[in-house]
Amino acid sequence: MSDKLYDFATQKAAISGYFAKDYELTLQWLPQYVEEFPKAMDGVSLKWNKCKFISACESLIPDNHGVYCFSIDLGKPFPENVHLPLYIGKAAPGYLSERFKSYFKERENVKGRSKVVAMLNKYRNRLLFWWAELPRIHVDAVEEHLLMCCKPPCNEKIPSRERLWGKAFN
Repeated sequence: MSDKLYDFATQKAAISGYFAKDYELTLQWLPQYVEEFPKAMDGVSLKWNKCKFISACESLIPDNHGVYCFSIDLGKPFPENVHLPLYIGKAAPGYLSERFKSYFKERENVKGRSKVVAMLNKYRNRLLFWWAELPRIHVDAVEEHLLMCCKPPCNEKIPSRERLWGKAFN
C-alpha cells in the first residue's frame, strides 16, 4: 500500500473517531527554558484566556494577532484542572479568530496534518483553546520560545534551541 493511501486511511479513521489502542502522545517538558522564558523574551508577558474548543465559543476569540495552545483537561483520575498542552501555534499574519475557525475545517480534512486531525477528533469533548494576544512584532518569537519550553506532541516542527535561546543563557 502506498504511503498516500495509508495516510488517507489513517486520516479517515481519525475523523470517524477510530484510534488504535496504542495511540500515544509524548510531551517533552524543558524546565530550564520555562524558567528563562522572561529573559529570553525580554519582558514580553502573556495574558492567557481559554475556552472549550466548540463552535459556540467563536465569538469569544479576538480579531487580533497572538499565540494559541490546544490543551486537554486530563480529568479523572488526575487532580482537577490538570492540562496537557498538545499543540502551540501563532496567529500572524492572520488573526486568532481566523485560526480558531480554521481548525473546525481541519478536523474534517482527510488530507490535513495527521497529528492535528487526530487531536481535534480524539479529544473533541475535552479540548481547550488558549490564546494570548500580542503585538504582531512579538508573535513569531513567542511561538518559537513556547515550542521550546514543552515540545508539544502534535507540533511537527520545533525550532532550534541554539538559535533561539542564545541571549537567555548569556
